[in-house]
Formats: sequence, C-alpha cells, structure tokens
Amino acid sequence: MSKKKIIDFNEEFSSIQDSISPLSSGLSRVNRMNKENLEEIERLEKEISNLFSKSNLQQNEIFNPKTNHIDINIRIYSKEYFKNISDELEKQLLSDVNNRADLIPPLTKLDIIISVVIGLVGTIVDLFLVKVPKDINYLKKYQQGGSPFTEWLRTLGIDENGKLNDFFQLLEEKCKVNFDASTTKGFPDYANQVNGFYPKTHRMMNLGHDPLFGLIFGLIDMFNGSTTLIDSKGIIHCIPNEKYQDFPMDNKMFAPLIWLGHILSDVCTKMGIPIPGWGFTQLLQFESFGENSKKIADITRWMYLEGYDMRHLLTMSTVPAVIEMCTKMYLKFTLSKDEFSSPIYMRELQSIQNDIRLEKMIFIAHSVAVSGNVGKIMMYYGNPLTFNFSEWLAFAKQSVQMLLIQLRDSTGEKIVRNRTGIDEEWKNIMNMK
Repeated sequence: MSKKKIIDFNEEFSSIQDSISPLSSGLSRVNRMNKENLEEIERLEKEISNLFSKSNLQQNEIFNPKTNHIDINIRIYSKEYFKNISDELEKQLLSDVNNRADLIPPLTKLDIIISVVIGLVGTIVDLFLVKVPKDINYLKKYQQGGSPFTEWLRTLGIDENGKLNDFFQLLEEKCKVNFDASTTKGFPDYANQVNGFYPKTHRMMNLGHDPLFGLIFGLIDMFNGSTTLIDSKGIIHCIPNEKYQDFPMDNKMFAPLIWLGHILSDVCTKMGIPIPGWGFTQLLQFESFGENSKKIADITRWMYLEGYDMRHLLTMSTVPAVIEMCTKMYLKFTLSKDEFSSPIYMRELQSIQNDIRLEKMIFIAHSVAVSGNVGKIMMYYGNPLTFNFSEWLAFAKQSVQMLLIQLRDSTGEKIVRNRTGIDEEWKNIMNMK
C-alpha cells in the first residue's frame, strides 16, 4: 500500500515549470523585438549619414545639452544620444512637476487697478472720516479738526448733561470691582511707588480695564483682592487690597459677568476704555523722540488722554472694513460661475485660486491704505493721533496671510495641475494626423 504524500513536489514543480515556459517565451520575444529595433535604428542612422554626406555636413557634430556645446563623440540615434535626451527630459519633467509658479494665480490688470482704487478709497475715509479723535491745537500752532464719527459715538450712552443713562448707571452700581482704584489713595501704602496714576490714566494703566486682556487680569484681581497695573515708568505692580480679601463665593461664580458689566459701564464715560493691549505700551520705555524727549510710553499715554480710546478704534476700523467689503463685492461680481459638470477636484482647485486672488487684492489695497496713512501723518505734522491702529493691524494680518499662502502645502494642487496638463497633451497627441 503506497503512502499518501503530504506535499507532492513533482506536481508543484510541474506547475511552476508550466508557468515559467510562457514567461520564457515572452522574454525571447522581447529580446527579438529589441534586436529588430536596434537593427532599425542602425538602418535609420545609415540613412541619416547619407543625408549628412549629401548635405556636406559632419554627422558626428551633435549638440550636447549637458555640456552646452557641439559634441563630436556622440552619433545621432546612438545609445548615448538617446540617453542624453532621456536625462534632459527627466530634468524638464521634474522641473514642470515641482514648479509652483502657477499655483499662485496672477492678478489681471483690472484686478490690480481695482485694488489700488479701493486702497485710495480707504485713504480718503482715513483723511475725511477718521481724522483725529477730537479737535486739537497740536504743538500749540496747528489747529486740527476731530473725527465727526468719533464725536457722534461720544454722545451715545449719556444724556444732555453728560451723565450716564439709566442702563449704564445700573451697571455702574451693580458691577463694582475691587481693582477700580482711580488714585493712589486706594492703596496708600504703595502711593510713593506708583507713578503717573490718577483718575484720567487709571483705566489705561490698570490691566483689569483692558477690553481684551482684562478678562484675565481682572478675574485674577477679583479673586485675589488685588490691583495689577503698569505705571508711567513701566513698572509692573500687583498691589493687595485688604478690603477685598474675602471675595464672596456668589461673586466668584459670576465674576466674568461682573467684569463685563463694569467694562460696559466705563465705555461711555468721558475717558472711555483703552484700546486692547494699550496699557502694555507703558513698558516701551525706549529712547526719547522729538524736541521734548518723549518716550513711546509717554506718547501712547498722551494719545489716550486725547481721546485715542475704544470709540476712536471703532472709527479707525471703518478703513479696513471699507477695503475688505469693497474687495469682496468686486470679487463676487467677477467670479465665473462653477460648472457643476466639472469634477469636484477642479471646483475645489478653482475655489482655492479664488481665495488666493482675494487675499492678494486685499493685500494690495491695505498696502495702499497704510501708505496713505503715512502721508496723513506727514500732513498732520507728525501728530501720533493720526496713526490708524486698525489699518496697520489689518495690514500686518494680511502680510502674515500672504506668507502662509506661500508656505502652504500645495501637493494636491500640483497633482491636479499636472493631471490637467497630461490630459491636455494627450488630447493634442490624439488630434495629430
């Protein structure tokens, strides 16, 4: 009785041999075709040699793109000839594949003109609407008119006698905070250590009154019973207040709302509240400027005292608002409608290019507007109140946006672009007759 084999090697080898046989036949066929191709190339080379001879030209003088000169050692249609062509094609293809030039779509002449015009419109708004916070006799010899819009904003929230209306008075009464000391009398033990702190400057120096960072410093002061401020010499103080050490638990739960209500009650007062982050400018104790040796901290404090507050920030914000609104309206009316029959990836690529086009136009408009603001400062004899904080902030933001566009990952865009290029070339080949 014969034993049954677990693995029948004869059968396995037989199947492998059967699969190798057609592969061997295929290789033989490829070698035969390769030999025929070489013979055909040699035949073509002989024909070209005859053409060179009839034309009295040297057949061995072939331009070598690697060395950028005539190479007498390369025969046309030889292996070296095709290798050189292959290398150059590879370099060209790699260059085309990795090229980023057309990934940032260029603006048309009309786009550029419109962007410049919009920037000039922003400059006009800056000159005739923003102006300076209020009427001022700058340097006691230049009479300069204030902004009519800021003047109107100053009438909101108060009655004819300049008192807060009922709503803001209610907020003022119900939302009292421990860090709201307006003079050094609130912390007599530190009175000699704090410089330049008085009713008109206390909101600027007191970090709890900052409309942005005040939520952090204000809550810390409310929980700790302290006052955090930066005085006129750039010294940071965190002063404890014994009266408010035991902060009620109910007030702690509603501390953010109490802080917000207190800030709102101060918005419509005579001095208002400072621009976000403006209190930190007291740290800028840099070299003095001008005839009176004013430091940056001194200048920014003077600007706040002359009405450079949140209300004027709203007025200054009209310039970037007009620029972005006009640019987006123009782009909306000039965009081509999406073809729903086109592939999704093409529509997404078009959307990316439209967004980049918008960002470039806004950047140009802001560039013109900040240039106009520089001109405005010169027209006002260097008055720092003409500095449009909102517009320069928008310009800085847009500059960062343009940098991010340059550094973005554009792999997907390259793939779509290259696929489109291949399709177009293939159509051209198919249309050749």
